[in-house]
Amino acid sequence: MHAALKDIAHNTLLVHCNAPNLFITEHSELLQPLETILCVGVSESETPIFLADKGLCVEALDMFDASLIDLRKKAREHYLYIKARHTLLAYWEPSNSYGAVVCSYFHVPKYEQKMLFEKCFAALKEGGIFMAEFFSESQVTFHSGGPSHIGLLYDFNDISAILKALPCHLLKLSQEVIALKEGSKHHERASVIRIIARKVTLTH
Repeated sequence: MHAALKDIAHNTLLVHCNAPNLFITEHSELLQPLETILCVGVSESETPIFLADKGLCVEALDMFDASLIDLRKKAREHYLYIKARHTLLAYWEPSNSYGAVVCSYFHVPKYEQKMLFEKCFAALKEGGIFMAEFFSESQVTFHSGGPSHIGLLYDFNDISAILKALPCHLLKLSQEVIALKEGSKHHERASVIRIIARKVTLTH
């Protein structure tokens, strides 16, 4: 079952995400003064290209070699350098070295979603920004793209509980119905969860 979900996630990503994430581009000013930015789960997304083209130092991490090969090709076409790294989420051992971690439409199975958030925050320096947009479980009622399997979608209450346990100050956490415009399959209305959070030091 776990392997099947990951196959569905991979196929969904390869078909759908082929444009910069609008939520991240609209809030890119928050990323401008920061040091290296890590894009997690890049697939066909143009978000790393958009950020690197703004002069930011960008690295990318993905579990699929095909996604990273495509990203390197696009970077060369734009005369940009993006350090790309392949690893499975379970084997990723982050260190607190990034000024920001961004993630959009990374279709992770529910049993790995808590780990995804924990590792993204572990990768951040203190004061670093986590910015993400995911399809919510309500997306199954729309026809604008994304996984059809609810096991690859995100529950708002689950995310809220995960974030409450992490060392962060929430700048934005919302579930919204938006007009999605990201490539040939991401269009029309969609239900998403949007997050902007700043890593802080937990006080005891």
